[in-house]
Amino acid sequence: LVLVVSTHIIGKQWYQRRVRVSAANPKKQMAEAYVQKHRIPELFENMTAALIHTQPENAKKFMIKYLETLKQFRDEKGDYPSMFTDANITAVFGMLDVTNKGFISMEQYRSALKTLGVKKYNTRPDGCEKDQITLSTFLTEAKQGLSAASANFVKLS
Repeated sequence: LVLVVSTHIIGKQWYQRRVRVSAANPKKQMAEAYVQKHRIPELFENMTAALIHTQPENAKKFMIKYLETLKQFRDEKGDYPSMFTDANITAVFGMLDVTNKGFISMEQYRSALKTLGVKKYNTRPDGCEKDQITLSTFLTEAKQGLSAASANFVKLS
C-alpha cells in the first residue's frame, strides 16, 4: 500500500511525497507516514540549523518564536524564516563567478543549491540550455528552494 502524504510545487515542477505502508507493522508505518506528511524531520532540521546559526541566549524562546513565525506565514502568507538573505545568496553566486562573466554553470548551480540546503530545485532553470545561469535566475531559484525547504508544515483544514 502506498500513501501520497503531500504534494507541492517548486519552481515549475510538482513533487509528491509517497510513503509505503506495510501490513507487517501498520501502526509503525502509519506513524512514519504521519511524521513524513507533516514534515517533522525537516522542521527540526531547519529549526536546529537556525538555532546553530543564531545561537540565542534562550533557545526555548527562540524555538517558540520560530514556530510562531511559521504559523504566521501559514496564516498570512508572509516570509518563511530563512538563514540566507539576498545578499548571502548573491555572495555565493559571486564566489562561483570568479571571472565576473555574469553567469555560472549548471554544475555550479546544482552544487551551490545543495550547499545552501536546497534538496529539491528546478533542474531546468532559465539558461540551462546554454549552461549559463545568471544571478537573477540563481537568486530566484535559490529563494524558491529555500522557501520550500523552510515550509515545514501542512495547511490545516
